[in-house]
Amino acid sequence: MPDDAWVLRAPRLNQNDDAVTLTRWLALDRSQIAAGQPIAEIETEKATAELVAGAAGLLLHAVDAGARIAVDAPLAYVGHDLAALARAREAHVTSAARGDGPPTAIAATAKARALAQARGIDLARVPASGATIKEADVARVLAERGGANQSLATDARLVFEGQASPRQLRVARNLREARQAGIFTTLAYTLDLRGPRRLIASELAGGRTASLLGVLLLALGKTLPAFPRLLSVLADDGIYRYRDIDVAFAVRSPEGDLSAPVIRQVDRLAIGDIARACARLTKSAMRGKLAADDSGGACFTVSLIPTPNVESFVALPAPLQSAILAVGAERAELALTAAGVVARPVATATVTYDHAICDGLYVAQFCEALDRALNPEPA
Repeated sequence: MPDDAWVLRAPRLNQNDDAVTLTRWLALDRSQIAAGQPIAEIETEKATAELVAGAAGLLLHAVDAGARIAVDAPLAYVGHDLAALARAREAHVTSAARGDGPPTAIAATAKARALAQARGIDLARVPASGATIKEADVARVLAERGGANQSLATDARLVFEGQASPRQLRVARNLREARQAGIFTTLAYTLDLRGPRRLIASELAGGRTASLLGVLLLALGKTLPAFPRLLSVLADDGIYRYRDIDVAFAVRSPEGDLSAPVIRQVDRLAIGDIARACARLTKSAMRGKLAADDSGGACFTVSLIPTPNVESFVALPAPLQSAILAVGAERAELALTAAGVVARPVATATVTYDHAICDGLYVAQFCEALDRALNPEPA
């Protein structure tokens, strides 16, 4: 390795991540770059981040976009002698092939990994046609085994729309893993929104921002500590409970990508703090620029679809969560009171929960407590 060369290595964004996916290069292979220039975008199971150059020089890619790479493995080399950088890259590839040093993740595109996982193929047994295992390499192994189905590309009823993005594949993988990890069922409950309406109106009258999401997060911070089963996960024959009330909320970008930024220790925050956190995290999520600390590790998730006439929907818990709250659009419901028949604002809340940890009565009690937190008695 030349003395003046710099190596871009895969960072550890989260404690439990052993590998990252290089989603795209922001600088061309063999191009001249400046120190501090963004050159690559990576993502893990929980976060997305831009990587910047630590030195100026010529950039030599070590892996293809879409590859999944072990933490601390080289992603690129930067220096002034391309031939020397290429020799350093080849030396690393040769060392990895011999098994020298710590094991590294197999370089494969997201499409290749998804196909291999779906068909039970060990990527270590797939010969790569280049530096990275591609979907075609996995398909070739399937064909040789006689296990490949007729390609959808030959089905005249279908039109190919394009490759799934690494983010889409990650979401699909997470949802499948979550579904397999628990025995999930749902319970629907009608929430009274008169209390949230009053709080939102009070905040707006004081010149502060407020939303139903913020009020729900405030109420969850008051309610969840009393329902530890909803904060627990069943794994390895043991039940583990989250220490902190870190609650995620669903955000959909204009491109249709879903993310779940997290508000940490929401039980310790006031409505104004929550509103500011929601605004900041939503803005970052919409831009696809969530920081590592702003995602992952939540004990619970809330998802809202305020589209008119969407009365209710079922959301799926994330991996290592046992429950999620889905809230549909606000609607008017007639209620008989001492003053006669009145219309009150309500919304259907659907809780999807792991029946192995808690039952329907427990979840119904949680919904009742959440409703009380949303509609406190006047002082």
